[in-house]
Amino acid sequence: MIYIQVKLISYPKETDLIAKMAAAICYSGGHDYEEIRKEAERKPAEYLSKIVKNGHLSILEHNIYVFYVSGLSRVASHQLVRKRIASYSQQSQRYVDAKNFRAVIPETIENSQFTEQYSKKLEECSNLYQEMVDSGIPKEDARFILPGATTTQLIVSMNAHSLVDFFVQRLCVKSQWEIRQLAEIMLDEAQKVSPLIFKDLGAYCDFYGYCPENDKSCGRIKTLKEILHNDN
Repeated sequence: MIYIQVKLISYPKETDLIAKMAAAICYSGGHDYEEIRKEAERKPAEYLSKIVKNGHLSILEHNIYVFYVSGLSRVASHQLVRKRIASYSQQSQRYVDAKNFRAVIPETIENSQFTEQYSKKLEECSNLYQEMVDSGIPKEDARFILPGATTTQLIVSMNAHSLVDFFVQRLCVKSQWEIRQLAEIMLDEAQKVSPLIFKDLGAYCDFYGYCPENDKSCGRIKTLKEILHNDN
């Protein structure tokens, strides 16, 4: 079993204060930096959490977080890189030799009668890839045999607004297990350096109080459709 590794490698100093200052700019009558900073410093901890909860997330966009991610399958990385706004640098299968690629084995397969067969097919893919490359097939073409389970490495940069959106979407119990696991680890890292911004953050339903999935809801919390129907 391959385990996802996440390291927060860069973030601004005083992330919570930066967000508070952005909010102070929007809502106060201060006229200079020192005045705005002092007003932001006077705000209680719950001030920032309340603003985030109310959806004024543009104040978070001044904080950029850079993560190193490894052990993630290509299946999950395809889900990750669809998230905008963010920046990604991913290990290339065109240039990097994948003869000894590592692969994720889902727990359901690892605990089933298919474990041996699954591992054998991975080995066959690896052997065929190596044979093709050794015979002169370009890596950019030989990589077509590599499975979606192949692990990858990325540098991921997101501002705090994008991170909040990513977390509430991917922490949902209906999210694919691997991308949900990644979100859990990234949230834990972000909370260490920005405890106020990411306080009490969880799945969309837990954070906002309703499920946006409507007909695809798991049923744990009322959907927006149900709430609006009851109000009528």
